[in-house]
Amino acid sequence: MTAVLQPRPATDLLHEARTRERAGCIPEAIGCYEAAITAADRGGDRGVLSEALRRLAVVRHHRNESEVARALCDRSLSVAREVGNDLLAAEALNTLGGLDLAAGALADARKHFLEAAELGRQSRDLGARIERNLGIVANIQGNFDEALAHYQHSLEECRAANDEHGCAIAYANLGIVSTDRGEFDQADGYFTACYEIAARAETCTSRGSVL
Repeated sequence: MTAVLQPRPATDLLHEARTRERAGCIPEAIGCYEAAITAADRGGDRGVLSEALRRLAVVRHHRNESEVARALCDRSLSVAREVGNDLLAAEALNTLGGLDLAAGALADARKHFLEAAELGRQSRDLGARIERNLGIVANIQGNFDEALAHYQHSLEECRAANDEHGCAIAYANLGIVSTDRGEFDQADGYFTACYEIAARAETCTSRGSVL
């Protein structure tokens, strides 16, 4: 008798997609995300569906498929709101803000980041990323005092979460905005703190928005 293969759970497919994405196997990751979406949709697992849609949106964005990425993220947000999951909705809003930022739509980006901050307060990790993104918007707009405040809040959240990688990014961003403000001694201190973490943990830092 031929064994009947059982469909893989959506959670397993989502985990494999993340693993393949981290390994740089992007076509395989896309296939797994799409399979996870199909399985979650069929099985009624709305949480996994929202997360898989959002993560696939990020991958599509990095492949310069902006319209597809936005449609996927819009659906992720819709699903999260349907089930009343504020954290997943905040993640989707933060990603939409990142898509806006990449497109140069700063007002829309700020609006989405602020909505995300309101919904995602229970997560220090997400809160740190949102504050970082708000800082980037403010810095681009030349609002250096506001940018500094957001980057400091991001650093506080990362410290509370024991996230050294996030702290390194926050220090780098604080160094950049301090330089923009002409506060070169402070900037040097922030860059030194960033370097020390990076050297200790071989951490890669980036000013770019965190989707």
